[in-house]
Formats: sequence, structure tokens, C-alpha cells
Amino acid sequence: MSSKNLPSTERNELPASLSDVLAPYPVDQFFQDNWCKSFKHIPGWKGKFTELLTWARLNEILRQHRLEPPRLRLALDGKMIPPENFIKYLRGKRRQFSPIPSLLPTQLTEHLYQGATLVLDAVDELHEPLTQLAESLERLFQVHIQMNIYAGWKISNGFDLHWDDHEVLVLQATGRKRWKVYRPTRLYPLGKDLVENSPPTEDPVWDGILEDGDVLYIPRGWWHVALPLAEPTLHITVGITNPTGVDLLTWMIEHLRAKELVRMDLPRLWSAVEQQDYLDNLRTALLEACDGDLLSRFFHRFDAMAIARPRFSFPWSVLDEGLPPHDTARVQITAPRPLRLQVNPSEGTVEFLSHGKLWQFDKSTETILTLLKDGRIYSIAELCQASSAHLDHQSVRTFLGELIVSGLVAVVSDISGSKLNNE
Repeated sequence: MSSKNLPSTERNELPASLSDVLAPYPVDQFFQDNWCKSFKHIPGWKGKFTELLTWARLNEILRQHRLEPPRLRLALDGKMIPPENFIKYLRGKRRQFSPIPSLLPTQLTEHLYQGATLVLDAVDELHEPLTQLAESLERLFQVHIQMNIYAGWKISNGFDLHWDDHEVLVLQATGRKRWKVYRPTRLYPLGKDLVENSPPTEDPVWDGILEDGDVLYIPRGWWHVALPLAEPTLHITVGITNPTGVDLLTWMIEHLRAKELVRMDLPRLWSAVEQQDYLDNLRTALLEACDGDLLSRFFHRFDAMAIARPRFSFPWSVLDEGLPPHDTARVQITAPRPLRLQVNPSEGTVEFLSHGKLWQFDKSTETILTLLKDGRIYSIAELCQASSAHLDHQSVRTFLGELIVSGLVAVVSDISGSKLNNE
């Protein structure tokens, strides 16, 4: 097998896709046998995830960012350590602003020495390799991805036995940790549920050691607990929150507001016959809304309303043309979901929903949008060449400048190759 066909992790590159994360386990088999169905332990190799977040980079994040609960927490034996034990708040000269959190290194380190686990949420917003991996996974799963880290040194567990209301991939970056995984006691539990999810009474279905480079997949509702092994350990959790039937029904109700029947007062003081007629008509309206295209329409709107991660193209986006003067600069769509282009031949336009609004452009831009729609990165020169049959060089640059200024496209590298965003 040639080196270019190996997963990036075996080519000494950072994991950049689900295939890289799961390797050597096939992605197709994962979706067929495990996804939303059953836990899976995937042995890896030492160092597979180490460079995704090193101890040195974690130290930099703690030093360079203003972190406080609930984003940064210390957990010990299932309880949170009061933040005032390791954070102080400084009042700046401008007293109208909120106090500034400042970590107390000595006190924080002492709590970790006593067995606490350090938890940092949404670390994918603070470290570029994790940002890139998160964006790749978001384009695949088409939902928001959040990555948290858990660092421990002793033998005390940070959290007691619990379950999560989302799918979880655990990437063991450094060291080892013992995990116990139990079957769900209530299928598909929700964060805000009507019934209590009782702890398991049976033995765990898996009780094992997650080694450096291993992956553990835990579906929603599966109980689990992680136990440190008296050595430095750092793992990354990838939280994947899928939409549920509750989300679909909530969206349906919003759309049914257009119907007079749904907006009218409930017939409390009407006769029994009239009340039954109302229920029959309401049932008919609900059934009519559940047509064969319902899921497609929901996902389309769900994707269109997805919030993009912040991307900037300074200094170019503030200039008149909106992009670098040289065609070697590379650009990328900022949409968190692949664009679904709709061509309107009669109107000579191409349109799509993204960033919570409808965008419409001349049909001559279709080639450019088709190339960019899945998040792939292209140089300005490549886009000019691909669309030369419909647009001249300056028209392409003008169009890209409009996309950059509007926030739909970002410059990811300039003429020198310097990275400005995720590339």
C-alpha cells in the first residue's frame, strides 16, 4: 500500500477526518454496527492522538485565555471544587466591566495533586488542530461538534457513573484510563426527560483500559465511568448531538402556526361534538404535515439555521475588493453544512439556504459555488480557470470578494502561504 493511501495518522499527520479517528476500524462498519446502537472499543497505536493536544499546548491555553466555570472546572469524586479555590477575579481600572478571571497556578496544581480532574469544555474553539477536526466531523455528521478535554494524574474519578444525552467518541491522547461501560436502562433518554433514568444493576458490558491512541465510542444513554490509573492521562471527548423526534415535532408545530385551526382558541366551552370535530381536524392537519418529504424539509431547514464558527479574513475583508491581490491566495466556504444549491433556469439564478438566510446569485456563479459547497479549499486561480466559460477573471474576483465581505467565504492563506484560518 502506498503512503498516500494510509490514514493520515499513520503518515504522521494530525487526524483530520472520522476515518483517521477510527483507523484501523472501517468507517462503513462503524456506521453499520455501532453508530447509535452499541459501544465500541477501537485499539489504536501509541501517539495516534498525542499531537492533537500536547501537554505543552494545554499549558499555553491555560496561560493565555481567561477561563472560568462552567468552561473550566475541577472535579473530584463526582463533585465540583468551588471555583474560588483556584480562581481569583481582578477588577480592572474600568469598573463598569465584569471582573477578570485569573487562574491561581499553585492552588490549581495542588487540587490536581490531591486527585482532581481538570475539565476544559469546547477546547475545539481554542486549538487549531481540534478546530479543523471538529469542522471535518461537522460536515460529515451535519450537527454541531464540541470537544472537551479531561486531564488527571491520580486515582480519583472526576465524575461518578453517568450517561450523556449525546453520542460520544473518546480519544485517548496521552496515558491510560480505565473505563466501565453499561447498557442503557432507558432507551434514548433526553436531557429534559419525563422519566428518571435509573442506574444500572447489571455488570458492565466492558471493563477495560483505554490505552494511548485508543478510541471508545459510547452511544447516548449508555452508562459509563472513567477511572484514572495514578499516571498522567489526557483524553478528548467528541460530543455529537443529533436532532431527535422532539426537534422534528417542535419544528412542525412552528410551521403549523400558519394554519388558522392551530392558532384558534381551544374549544373548552364548546359541545362534546364540536370538541371532537376540532380534534379530528387537528389530527388531519398533523397527518397532512407528515408527508413523505417531511424529513428532507426539516434537515434542509436544520442545516440552513446552523451557526457557523467565527472566521475572519483580515485585512482583506475590510478592503474594497475584499480579497488578496494575488490569485495564489486560497479560499474556503464558511458554511458549517454543505450547501444545497437550487438552480432556477427561468430566472437565471442559483440559490441556497445558509447562515439562517436565503442567498441568491446569478447562474453564472454556479460552477464556483459547486466547487466550494462541500468545504474544499481552492485558490483564486483554480476558481477562475474552472469558471472561465461563464465569467472573466475580474468577475470571479469581484464575486469572491462579495462572498468574503458577506461572511460566506474566508481567506485561509495569502500569497506567502501564511495560514489565516483553518487549512
